[in-house]
Amino acid sequence: MREGCLFVCLAAAGLWDVRAGRIPNLWLGFWLIAGFGLFACSGWLAAAGYLIRIAAIASILFLFFLCRMMGAGDIKCMALICGYLGISSGVRAIGLGMVFGAAWSFIRLLRKGLMRERMGRLFAYVGQVFREKRILAYYVPDRDGKDVVLPLAACLFLGYGFSLLLKSA
Repeated sequence: MREGCLFVCLAAAGLWDVRAGRIPNLWLGFWLIAGFGLFACSGWLAAAGYLIRIAAIASILFLFFLCRMMGAGDIKCMALICGYLGISSGVRAIGLGMVFGAAWSFIRLLRKGLMRERMGRLFAYVGQVFREKRILAYYVPDRDGKDVVLPLAACLFLGYGFSLLLKSA
């Protein structure tokens, strides 16, 4: 039941991310509450663990949002994945999603001829962060444009689907 709920949540989140470039908070909030209800049926300890996992993952990944390397909806999706699956299985699904994202990004950057520019931007960003000793925005829409944005929720959905396939094999 939990796996099916997460599958529906991520499938729609991925579609929204591909089409609109964002994931509605109302959608993610619904699945947050639904997950709490599902875990509460197993006892309050299970429900508390669910919320703690979500809070821990969201807190850890918040730095990536502050740096503008990842969207808030993507972080919420990752927190839900770990909330529903547990840390170990959740990190595995997220890791697989990141592999899909890296491959998609690599192919996209090669096809658009942006690889050298983006690698230069990454190295310049890292150097600037160390020089200034403060958090800076990596992605700036006016400077970087939309060509470099990846619908990470779609990649997370693929990673979750692949983790389900590996689990059943």
